[in-house]
Amino acid sequence: MVSKWAKVVFSRVYSCCLPALAILGICTNAMMLPLVTYRDETTGFEMKHINIFTSFVVCVISLLGTSNVGAAEHGSRVIEKIAFGSCNSQHKPQPLWTLIKRDTPDLWIWTGDNVYADTESFGEFRKAYDLQLSNQDYRAFVEEVPFLIGTWDDHDYGVNDGGSEFAAKRIAKQELYRFLGVEASHPSWDREGVYQSYEFGPTGQIVKIILLDTRWFRDPILKDASPDAQYLPNDSGTLLGIKQWEWLTNELKENAADLTIIVSSIQLLAAEHRFEKWANFPNERSKLLKLINDYASEKTIVISGDRHAGEISAIDLSSWKKPLLDITSSGLTNVWSRNFDESNSLAITEKIIKPNYGFIEIDWNDASDPDVRISIKGLHGEFVNVSL
Repeated sequence: MVSKWAKVVFSRVYSCCLPALAILGICTNAMMLPLVTYRDETTGFEMKHINIFTSFVVCVISLLGTSNVGAAEHGSRVIEKIAFGSCNSQHKPQPLWTLIKRDTPDLWIWTGDNVYADTESFGEFRKAYDLQLSNQDYRAFVEEVPFLIGTWDDHDYGVNDGGSEFAAKRIAKQELYRFLGVEASHPSWDREGVYQSYEFGPTGQIVKIILLDTRWFRDPILKDASPDAQYLPNDSGTLLGIKQWEWLTNELKENAADLTIIVSSIQLLAAEHRFEKWANFPNERSKLLKLINDYASEKTIVISGDRHAGEISAIDLSSWKKPLLDITSSGLTNVWSRNFDESNSLAITEKIIKPNYGFIEIDWNDASDPDVRISIKGLHGEFVNVSL
């Protein structure tokens, strides 16, 4: 079996250098270079990879491109603009990529439902991600953005509202990481789930991104018998699982970043609607809010997706002077077809039911207290904005 490093190099090449791969494939056949076959122990699938000489050439071509995937080594680049989004169907037109590219973000964050796979099949996962990677506007954006990271939600996890019981989650993880280009050195390869953290920028201008996994470990949730099929609270279950909670606690306790962004695929603050949310696990929600209150600086925000609508919510924390914000951007392609009542007493903006993405701008002129401006944008400019 080939190493994780080789698999990730191949993934980066596939997603970033598709045309180069096609040319190399022709050259490989012409030169009659041998192919190496390996069996992936996770999926049982056999895959063919070009030999070591061709792999070296492909690797060089890939590394000459922008470092636009899963950057574990971010160097001293200052992060001033961050864009994020969710709920993106690979089958639909995606006009927002051109606008996002025009905003020149330093970092893109996928917050879940990056594609709609809804499958247990390795082949179908691959088809879904490859279709997204073949989108010309997305490819043009990926070629320009310096860093790209992300987590999943239910549809790219593989099943609507899925949790720990989903049988194909290891296949789903492998394909998500191939799509994101998560580097082989990242410790998340060697543990269950897809939770990760990254730090960008030099000392005094550090941006920390904490990517949560709300799927892999999540205990079951049940619906009531009402016509609206409301989810019942699970007071004893877990959303993150023991290991992820330990990791997250440590990430926040030892965090010295100047700005911290916690990425949750589902909404942390909204508690009244009948769909998926942290409030379906009331004790878990309270635990996270207490953790943030006790250990996170006030330069901490939450971003989320899932809801097929955008909004900004806020909640007061006992030791904070300003409210904690949860910025929900959803979706890039999938939004409500009509406006309907979805109560959220913590919302500080109107709901946005047009295609949208989130945008964060950081002014480091006063590094001890950077100005952070957060907006939700669409085809015709800003819908809403707020400052941190």
